[in-house]
Amino acid sequence: MSSERSSLTEADVDRANLLEAELMGFDQGNITEPAREHNSQSSNTMERNGVDLQKVFAGKVRTVMQDNVKRKGDKEILNAVLKEIEMISAKRMSEGLNQWNFSFGVFNCFFIVYIFGAHPEHLWVVYLVEGMYMIPRKFYNMWHAKPLNQALYYLDFCWCMNFTAFALILLLVFSGVVAHDEGLVSEVARKSFFNAMMGVACGTLMGANIVLPFVACMFHDVNTMTGLFIHLMPPMVMYTFMWHSAEIKEHWPYIFHLTYLEGLKFFPEEGIFFTPGDGLDSVAGSTVALYFLWWIPYVCFQLLVGIDLPKKIKDDGTPAKPVWDTVFHSTMRQGLCITLGKVFRGRSKKDSIALCMENDFDLIDFFIYMICHLIAAMAAFYLIGYPCFVSQEFHLFMIIFVTWLVVARGAKRYTYYTTKMYARVLRQHFADHFS
Repeated sequence: MSSERSSLTEADVDRANLLEAELMGFDQGNITEPAREHNSQSSNTMERNGVDLQKVFAGKVRTVMQDNVKRKGDKEILNAVLKEIEMISAKRMSEGLNQWNFSFGVFNCFFIVYIFGAHPEHLWVVYLVEGMYMIPRKFYNMWHAKPLNQALYYLDFCWCMNFTAFALILLLVFSGVVAHDEGLVSEVARKSFFNAMMGVACGTLMGANIVLPFVACMFHDVNTMTGLFIHLMPPMVMYTFMWHSAEIKEHWPYIFHLTYLEGLKFFPEEGIFFTPGDGLDSVAGSTVALYFLWWIPYVCFQLLVGIDLPKKIKDDGTPAKPVWDTVFHSTMRQGLCITLGKVFRGRSKKDSIALCMENDFDLIDFFIYMICHLIAAMAAFYLIGYPCFVSQEFHLFMIIFVTWLVVARGAKRYTYYTTKMYARVLRQHFADHFS
């Protein structure tokens, strides 16, 4: 082949370039007639010299064809990558990631901080008004969630306690402003309600901000911000009632009496340990009673109906068509099943993942979960609620601390969105091509 290439003239090289142009699909109309005649003469000369045209141009043909195939494959991969990026962007936009939602979310946070600092006597109004918008808005999203309806999430403890707080505030507003009958709610009832909500807000809900990773400040996302709202706003509102009661009584005398604040006690006369139902004249006694008023019905609901709702396989082995999800199943799928299975049941990670895939958790898993929930709630009452009750400085410190924590979680999520999310998703989706 080297001798053949050495005998090629300049015209032969031109002929090779012409062949390459033809293979690349160039318009032959742009090639002049002299060039065609010149190439035809060079072809005859090569034949007389015994040069095989097929052998001469075989390497160039293969090169051109391989380049075309490679370019076609790269184009398909690139189009798939762009399509995947567009799908990710569309998903984030559907979740509310746009300049208007982001701007409103940031402004609302500044507004709440301003009211909390400058006009604490009005913070309960902000809590009531914003909650009446955010909670139904989130419920709409939960009802239309895919693949499972999430409306039953509202049966969880934190949601039920916020519903209770809204109902109590509306009842007091009705009695003082609408009915003009301040005796509609007795002082004993007012004190009991206040005791219970103080322990829940400064204990369980404050602690939930610390231990629940999904409680984060995501300005654009109404679902995440509503979750943050129901966990962080109650401790802030209770701070204003505990430490700014004079201003509240001055501005809202017909709604909040708060005459019982001076005689409040955190623990009942029986001491720090007591039977549920005792000490209802104390913060701890009322809070524990309220907790079990939720805990017992919720356990009954799960045992009768809830635990089987999201299952993908029926007990007889036939496929199911689940519609509803619960907080228990959602929390287990987020990694708790693996932890509980390893610590309490000696279950392998592979088996726990299989249970998560099928939403097939048994009664032992459920009771371990509910006992852990009970212990964590009681621990929060004592370890966080009591210091907040006796110290304004500690109460304010906890609000600042959990605020920093949820903002840090949100910042981490936004950092992921802007730096790592696309690379990670694309590498997972196109692992075969990249390898």
